[in-house]
Amino acid sequence: MKRFEGQVALITGAGGDIGQATAVRLAREGAHVAVLDRKEELLAETVELCGKAGSPGEVLSLGVDQTDADAVEEAIARVSHELGGIDALFANAGYGRFARFLDQPAEEWDRHVAVNLTGTFRVCQGVARRMVERRRGGSIVINASSGAEQYTDLLVAYCSTKAAVRMLAAGMASELGSHRIRVNCVMPGVVETGMTLPMLAGPDGAGHAELLLANTPVGRLGVPEDVASLVAFLLSSEAAFITAEAVMIDGGQRVHGHPQWYATDYREEFADTWSVGR
Repeated sequence: MKRFEGQVALITGAGGDIGQATAVRLAREGAHVAVLDRKEELLAETVELCGKAGSPGEVLSLGVDQTDADAVEEAIARVSHELGGIDALFANAGYGRFARFLDQPAEEWDRHVAVNLTGTFRVCQGVARRMVERRRGGSIVINASSGAEQYTDLLVAYCSTKAAVRMLAAGMASELGSHRIRVNCVMPGVVETGMTLPMLAGPDGAGHAELLLANTPVGRLGVPEDVASLVAFLLSSEAAFITAEAVMIDGGQRVHGHPQWYATDYREEFADTWSVGR
């Protein structure tokens, strides 16, 4: 029997590589899938791949900006109504931009908080309320990123909000336990996606790929399917005794302090000069 047969799974940020890989994995394992991203056109490929993977029904795709509270609630209501409830949620959507702390624009900081923290809270709260009403339990996984534990220079807003999301998951796991809703986090390190590949290659080919490969104990970088496998496990009944956990999935990169995309020489007093890390 497929692990998610007869269940409904909702995935946010499903137009991106990790969200897409997870949606396809859950569809292959029998789930009726609903996929959300900030623009519905970003989901066309995901919908097609879920269909090819054997989704048992039509894939519901919705363009939703999770910073819009009304849009989030309307989307969750529609998924619940059209698919008969929500059994599993992968809250994956996120936002990140490099900036020095001293130069971080307030509006960019606010965007990190709005998407990564408040938006994730809204999605999780809305889905959890539906799960509680159904009285059938459920499972939630949040993408917290390795940045929730391993600080990366020039990503203070991103790492701060991801660390906050990790604590959000712990609080949810505690308060929702009596409703038989489990909540966990995944913390991916550097995964080869459309977002990270330009940074790995670098503008002149002198990017981080070789450095990271040399310092990643498993000898390779992550791929979206690695994360999808972990998420599927945590959402499934096989992880029935796991909740309030944050699972690092980085191939051991943090052992050597990675990822660090930029570096500075602290011997240079008052310099505050950052360059591609080596």
